[in-house]
Amino acid sequence: MDSIRVGFIGFGAWTQKAYVPALKGNNKVELIAVAARSEESHSIARTMLGDSIKSYTDYKKLLGDPNIDAVMIGTPPNLSSSATLSAIKAGKHTFIEPPLDDSSSTRNLFKLVYKSGKVFHVDTEIRYLPIIKSIRNITLNADFGSINKVTINLENNWANEWKLDKSGLHDMVAGLSPWYIDPIDFMFRRTPDNIHVVGADNQVGQVKLEYSGNCEGLWNFNLHGNNELSLNLSIHGTNGLILADLISGNYSWTIGSDSGSANSQCQEPILGFVGMRESVNVFLETILGNTMTLSGPEVYTRIHKLVQGLKASQSLSGPVKIKQ
Repeated sequence: MDSIRVGFIGFGAWTQKAYVPALKGNNKVELIAVAARSEESHSIARTMLGDSIKSYTDYKKLLGDPNIDAVMIGTPPNLSSSATLSAIKAGKHTFIEPPLDDSSSTRNLFKLVYKSGKVFHVDTEIRYLPIIKSIRNITLNADFGSINKVTINLENNWANEWKLDKSGLHDMVAGLSPWYIDPIDFMFRRTPDNIHVVGADNQVGQVKLEYSGNCEGLWNFNLHGNNELSLNLSIHGTNGLILADLISGNYSWTIGSDSGSANSQCQEPILGFVGMRESVNVFLETILGNTMTLSGPEVYTRIHKLVQGLKASQSLSGPVKIKQ
């Protein structure tokens, strides 16, 4: 394959401001089609991508185009599952934004995607940060010992800036959770026994994941904090500690009596989100056979369980057992 011919399903603000900048200028990619409901979206697409762009009002017709190799799905969450399932059935490499709902479409998707032979890539972009790879390599040092605690701290002012209604605020933590639970999953790489969220209704609180072996993952969130995004990670091992600023790429470590620091900066963030460019590039390189996605169906199946468990915990105001 000399180049990847990409179609967009949904051409709203996120596709325009995130997907297009991440793809444009990549000489391995041809942006050839858009499926969107409104003429306004098609008009914007022609302005951004040129008059030769193919336009569809029905995404299933786009998926029926044999000239399209891959799709980037940027639809509202309530449409993502059915669009993703249709893309897999159509034999397209598929890039999606989490979370998917817990519908029959999602459950069927999990069954089919393993058999499809196509790339299924979930955009949990923090997993693709260079600093995450650097940190992971430190934890693999035998002297660091086994990981027993991973904590990620998120602070921003999104609950005020996004101007959500009461329902949107109620669902905000669950909606954001795939990205911020994901670094914990990346380090432990197994399903926890229990999940417990407190403070989700007020957007200030904590998600606690309890793993076997007396290990835990914590996601502390304050979505009514300072305007500037803050995202920090700490990892405790039996004989070591790592502290990291995921925005700047600065990190430090202590292993026994030894210590050090370094920087692993990401490419230019998109809309302030670090790791977005790296995630898109891995999707493309996986299609070309040059690497492997780190957020395929096996990983997202775990993340999906945790999102559903978080929702149940929020509803019950208590801990919830996660199905293994």
